[in-house]
Amino acid sequence: MTEATKAIEVKHLSKVYPSKDAPIVALEDATFDVYDQEFISLVGHSGCGKTTIMKIIAGLLDKTRGEVLVNGAPVTGPKASTGIVFQTPVLFQWRTVIDNVLLPVEILGLSKDEYYPKALEMLELTGLTEFKDKYPRELSGGMQQRASISRALVHEPSLLLLDEPFGALDAMTRGEMNMELQRIWSENRKTSLLITHSIPEAVFLADRVMVMTPRPGHITDIIDIGLPRPRTPEMRLSAEFTECVRQVGKTIGLQYL
Repeated sequence: MTEATKAIEVKHLSKVYPSKDAPIVALEDATFDVYDQEFISLVGHSGCGKTTIMKIIAGLLDKTRGEVLVNGAPVTGPKASTGIVFQTPVLFQWRTVIDNVLLPVEILGLSKDEYYPKALEMLELTGLTEFKDKYPRELSGGMQQRASISRALVHEPSLLLLDEPFGALDAMTRGEMNMELQRIWSENRKTSLLITHSIPEAVFLADRVMVMTPRPGHITDIIDIGLPRPRTPEMRLSAEFTECVRQVGKTIGLQYL
């Protein structure tokens, strides 16, 4: 890959949070690149700074030191070119599914009429077309997260950030959502960065897995995942998949994998 294909560049990134006792160094000298149309998973122990990195890339949090570029431009605040899926769906309960999906369009001052067909397209992509006029309370947890993914993609961002989007789901639904996310990514090839605590999920979805150290967090290893696409549920039982999971786990310090 060449320099021209870099979608995200993180250079010597540090973040220090003030505290009444002593400053908390969340990130220290984190450096990595994400290339155009790549799917990257970021894993590490709780509190290592994964979400902090995502928020800085999204422009939701100021860095202390270092540099972050998205599509070659410094991040100084939220960008319309970035879509975000949070840990919980964060849907407005008084808005229908279609109106929740169109929320970024309103925030960006774009035409709802112009983007309505795009919202319908995203709901079709996520299997929610027949639920467009329902309210969040009428959807399951997995369906609500699908709506959240539709919302993140409706304004056609070039970058998709996903912060532990399936952590609250049961194991069966989470597995189904992994398949859905892979399908959605395969159809639109958005550059994607997934934060997850699940090593099997990270391996199943990613082209590369980036491993962070405990706080203060930095990237300690980047592991290429050479599994063919599309990935199937049966692949999780293969020796190749198990070896990738073992390698990532060993890097984190989980020797039993």
